[in-house]
Amino acid sequence: MNTTDRQITFSALSYLLSYPDEEWRAEHPEWKDLINEIENQHIREKLLHFVKSSACFSPQALIEHYVYTFDFGKKTNMYVTYFNSGEQRERGIELLQLKNTYEQSGFLPTDKELPDYLPLMLEFAAIAEMKEAKSIFEKYLSNLRELTSRLDQNQSLYAVLLDALLTALEEIGLCESSEGAVRT
Repeated sequence: MNTTDRQITFSALSYLLSYPDEEWRAEHPEWKDLINEIENQHIREKLLHFVKSSACFSPQALIEHYVYTFDFGKKTNMYVTYFNSGEQRERGIELLQLKNTYEQSGFLPTDKELPDYLPLMLEFAAIAEMKEAKSIFEKYLSNLRELTSRLDQNQSLYAVLLDALLTALEEIGLCESSEGAVRT
């Protein structure tokens, strides 16, 4: 995956996985144009499928689906460290490590979201060097696979986005060995 494809893919995923308010809906046409530039056909088709499918929902129905899926679903939330440690103290250490990784790369997110919020991680991966983009997801690849599986089981509209993310991560060289360890 070339740098431009990586940037567009991770930026689009960050946007598409964000809260679907009016501004989000208004930006759909611009994102659709950008997504059409992605060279990887599998990723491009999955993202366009989501754009088309989400446009079939009324604004309120899409918001309700999003909230039900990500805000009320402890097993399907977008805080990737939660899968490892829930609300335990160890999670705080992981969050601090993520924040430090961002800062060391010159990425200074607001305190509006926790550092393990998937759209924020994707925003970072879109602008970071390849090495940093890979490092941010290495530790959490199995968590993302679990989230994808749960969204598939729930027949969530968002499952296709997580599938596209896993494909993108494979494209940048992340894959799990048969033992579950991440290989780069």
